[in-house]
Amino acid sequence: MTQHPGDVIVGSVVVTVTKPTKALRIKLTFLGQQRVYVRDMSNQASLLNYTNVDYTIFDKQLTLWGRDLGKDDTAANGPLETLQPGTMRVPFSIKIPRVNYPSSIKREKTCRVRYVIWATLERPGTFMDHTILTDKEEIHFEPIAYPTRPREALQINNTIYGTLETSTAHIAVVVTGGIVQLPAVAGDRVAYQLEARTQLDQRSVTNSGNQHLADINQCVIRFMRVYIVERLKARGLIKGMDHTQAYSKDIHAVTLIPTNSKPGKVSNSESVYSSNGHIRLPFDMCPFDSKQLERTYELRIECDVVDKSSLLDKMTRQKSTYTMHMPLEICTVSPDTFDAAAYQNAYTNESLNISSIALPPHHKAAAEPKVAVGGWELERSFIKWDRLNPTWVELARKRNTEYI
Repeated sequence: MTQHPGDVIVGSVVVTVTKPTKALRIKLTFLGQQRVYVRDMSNQASLLNYTNVDYTIFDKQLTLWGRDLGKDDTAANGPLETLQPGTMRVPFSIKIPRVNYPSSIKREKTCRVRYVIWATLERPGTFMDHTILTDKEEIHFEPIAYPTRPREALQINNTIYGTLETSTAHIAVVVTGGIVQLPAVAGDRVAYQLEARTQLDQRSVTNSGNQHLADINQCVIRFMRVYIVERLKARGLIKGMDHTQAYSKDIHAVTLIPTNSKPGKVSNSESVYSSNGHIRLPFDMCPFDSKQLERTYELRIECDVVDKSSLLDKMTRQKSTYTMHMPLEICTVSPDTFDAAAYQNAYTNESLNISSIALPPHHKAAAEPKVAVGGWELERSFIKWDRLNPTWVELARKRNTEYI
């Protein structure tokens, strides 16, 4: 399930026992935790000395039955309560404040943000208490990201220069066109119209410039691709020192089809590459900045240039890749309903508490969820156990079909 700031989570904890059972309590835990992997720069002996740093966003606990968490579990507090044979169902509700907690995310050896709910049954033991835990239920959280401007076209007019190590070092690629409907919401279809052409790199013009001009027509743009890149910046405190680690990952790639290409063909054989169409953005995109972890996105356009006049390039199928980058603004509120006043209020009015979460030094959230007893049902229910009555099982199943 996906939750947002201001939502309410409701559920129930179901406990079934077939004989009288003494217990301390039944408690509910709602945990928000953030983990980042950063490199310990103070240790230069190892190049792969990465350390995971955990931060607790919030840790809310509530006693649903039995002794309160604040009381001492000793005999001085009186006899323990007993769970009677049967099925007890205790409803609960969790109110999420209007705070932009970091989005749920999991990247292997990079970062992890998760929100989990589970229940615990605590029973007394001779030397230590015994606990029974339910499975941890993952809650997918997505913060609110307002657009900073209405939708508009992103104009592109960039010149990409080659590198000296390639056979096309004297060639530059000019990319023109635009991408419309930006900023965008995850899952949108973004329209584009791009054109790339090769030209002589004016910085490399020498006495042999005429020869270079003759070679331009032999340098063709074989492919043009668009990548959506996810960038993560992790910050962690190791041995009293702040460390920062940057990560990037291609989460989506599209090979643009030339406008005049034959059906089923995506390569090009000319020095000009034109294409138009739509790009479907991934659904799992949500920017945020929790001070310990920052998540942003960018567009990367790559053009593969091949020198047809080079015999070596033909034999080795060598190519030169020309790359350009540009930021990509992603939001969770549609820019079609952009309102400058609403945007300003959402980010400047402290009473709304919707701005990016700022964690104090102890790494606790400024506002935490409120956990209470009572959800769809206000009070807990109980079905008495009767082993001689087989309808008890069916009755329990009907009352708790989503849990049994």
